[in-house]
Amino acid sequence: MDAFLTFIYAIVFTKILNRPSPRGPLFVTWLVTYECNVFCGFCSTHRLKQQFPEEISLQRAREIAHEIAKAKTYAVGFTGGEVLLWPHLFEVIQILKKHNVAVYIVTNGLLLKEKTDEIIKSGVDYITVSIDSDVPGEHDRVRNFPMLYKKILEGIEYLKCRRKSKWPLIKSTTIIHRDNLQNLCRIVKNLDSIVDVTSVQPIVGGYAHGPHGKSDETLQALIFRQDEQESVDRVFHNLIHENDDFDNEYFRLIPRYWFSKETLAEKIHCWSPFLRLQILPNGEVFHCTANERYPAAGNLKKSSILEIWNSPEMIRQREEIRLHNNHCICWAQDTSFNAIINNVPCSKKLPIFNLK
Repeated sequence: MDAFLTFIYAIVFTKILNRPSPRGPLFVTWLVTYECNVFCGFCSTHRLKQQFPEEISLQRAREIAHEIAKAKTYAVGFTGGEVLLWPHLFEVIQILKKHNVAVYIVTNGLLLKEKTDEIIKSGVDYITVSIDSDVPGEHDRVRNFPMLYKKILEGIEYLKCRRKSKWPLIKSTTIIHRDNLQNLCRIVKNLDSIVDVTSVQPIVGGYAHGPHGKSDETLQALIFRQDEQESVDRVFHNLIHENDDFDNEYFRLIPRYWFSKETLAEKIHCWSPFLRLQILPNGEVFHCTANERYPAAGNLKKSSILEIWNSPEMIRQREEIRLHNNHCICWAQDTSFNAIINNVPCSKKLPIFNLK
């Protein structure tokens, strides 16, 4: 019920009226560190480590967790970098769980076995593990870390043995790129026997302040050429046909994102500033780390989460986006919510969803 009320408050106060809201964002993504112990070919976290150093103290992290809970946020996702390297992670999660906030973490899996007992004790709800292939050498080559796949499987099996009643839930996310596209259906099928939930995500680049910040030129070996569209479409057709869980707008539109991104700007409207905030390691808070035209709305070293959510800068950015003047499109897992809203009957006609 609290999550539903937070969503309603967001619709009324931030989307319709664009005024300060008594409640905070429905979702918070907390990028706790850009430190990482692997060197993925499509990731820019090691560069971002210099730009966004960890500057939130343990005491302030505890306070932020209480502020998030008090703001009635529904879910907090911890990511990075490698989230399991952050020394304050489990203490902060325990605070959130005492307030019944849903919590998930995203990890490369290298430290999964080592951290299993702490993960279970903290009360984490979901673990998302990045797995790009069911062939060890192929996964490890893209991630630039020998034996990583073996470590991941050991960690997953150990976690499955230690957990109770299938909690925390284990989810795999496969980054789709040129090297694994043709084997995608097989990868998903094999991973489905290892984890509780499988998902896929397109390789992306150009994010201003996020881990997916590499340019298309840098990612040239992994991203798709225009003449490969037919092959990509065929793979996605088979993937969706063979997996009911992928039969939705989010997955159907991934090829279109790669080959005609500009056509999605009007089709998939942005909901980011009305529903979520992203906390960076240095305390800066963005609603969007993809588009550099949207600067930080504040810093948690100086302000509370609710003050930033209702700040003049957030209201300014919301006004532009609620009128669809942003003319941009990004593609990450949170885009799935945008696609869901896009499928709501009459969503293009209701002012709530399509304010002009």
